Amino acid sequence: MIVKISDYTKGDTATSYENGRQCLEQILTVIDEHEKIELDFSGVDFVITAFLNPVIGDLILKKGPSVMKKVSIINANANTIQKIKMVKDGALLKREDLID
Repeated sequence: MIVKISDYTKGDTATSYENGRQCLEQILTVIDEHEKIELDFSGVDFVITAFLNPVIGDLILKKGPSVMKKVSIINANANTIQKIKMVKDGALLKREDLID
């Protein structure tokens, strides 16, 4: 299953937390039914962490760290990948705090 990030952006920028939340809602409706989900960033040149926090961070908080084994990132530029890693690491730390 492919989730096109550009469906949740205004042009080539992903800056809205609300749009990220809408993207997360779509992912949550299909994640349990599919072995793999690809997040396709084609056409998206600029992403801020406010958009990624629900898409990556909240997904990890809701489904657990192993959910990332089902998620592939495709067509993302180096800047976006760096921000995804930052949000992922932050969510993993937050999840550890919740467990303790």
